[in-house]
Amino acid sequence: MGYEPMRPISLPLGELLDLELHLMNVRPGVKLETFITELLQRWLAIDKERLALRTNGPAIRGFQWKNIFLPEGTNLRTSHRGNVEFAKVIGDHIISDDGTSLTPSLFANRHAGGRNAWRFVWLRFPGNDYWIRASDCRTRFKDQRQQRSASKIETP
Repeated sequence: MGYEPMRPISLPLGELLDLELHLMNVRPGVKLETFITELLQRWLAIDKERLALRTNGPAIRGFQWKNIFLPEGTNLRTSHRGNVEFAKVIGDHIISDDGTSLTPSLFANRHAGGRNAWRFVWLRFPGNDYWIRASDCRTRFKDQRQQRSASKIETP
């Protein structure tokens, strides 16, 4: 490996020590500098991709679920009796970890019947670090649409 120029940065010592101790427990042998560099590279790639999509990037593939669009790369999560399952939007399909193509309802009801997918499926959109319940996502979408409609009516 060749020379790579470096620049020191100041970070809170408490957080660095906490991270270093955590890495020692869960990823022994991983150096703090290497981990932070990889973390920064992943974050930067995701953020650049998110920015490119906002500025008329390529056509977005994904899955249309009623009035919610799940762009490619969206992760889905559900659980039943302690069994947590994941799926991901790949192209125009939702694909489970075992490679099965599913609808949100089939995904929510793989191990139990009669479950409302809006209530039992959680979503993590590309570039987001947090999960949101599908029903909350749908409610936000409805609220935003109502606000836009109200502002159009008020504008002369």
